[in-house]
Amino acid sequence: MFKGLCVCYTVVIVTFFSVAVSGYWAFGNKSAGLILSNFIDQDGNPLVPRWFIMMINIFTILQLSAVAVVYLQPTNEVLERTFADPTSSEFSARNVIPRVISRSISVILAITIAAMLPFFGDINAMIGAFGFLPLDFVLPVVFYNLTFKPSKRSFLFWLNTSIAVIFSLVGVTAAVAAVRQISLDAKTYKLFANV
Repeated sequence: MFKGLCVCYTVVIVTFFSVAVSGYWAFGNKSAGLILSNFIDQDGNPLVPRWFIMMINIFTILQLSAVAVVYLQPTNEVLERTFADPTSSEFSARNVIPRVISRSISVILAITIAAMLPFFGDINAMIGAFGFLPLDFVLPVVFYNLTFKPSKRSFLFWLNTSIAVIFSLVGVTAAVAAVRQISLDAKTYKLFANV
């Protein structure tokens, strides 16, 4: 578990934090919420080659597909319990057709809601602050300390405690900032706005 946590934090620091820090360093407060928007000028012309934008979009679709598969599992489980027949084979037409229809409808519904809210990125930030940050950074180290009970004098115990405290503070700060940004964006809200 410890090696897994080390790999997890290394990947996050190298990929996500480096992009966030370098983006803020390069663009400051004028940085757009979507990093790709920073590479398009006021006239809508890209500042980078078109193949680069296409590659970024393909990688984004792949990542969103993987995230949708993981985070929609509870919803899919409820839908399958409602519409599937446990006595039929898993891949029978009786189970596959309702599964494809129910999963497609749930994804279409989620996309429609996302399109309705022009400040969907702000809502994602709030969900990340309340849900993903604690699940990814706070709870693993707390559970490690509770499960393996390292000595309270050990470096590992204090490292884990420091990570939990720091990321709890970051989560609270991020939640306040996300709620503030949602309230600012809600003042100019228009249904299905193209922002």
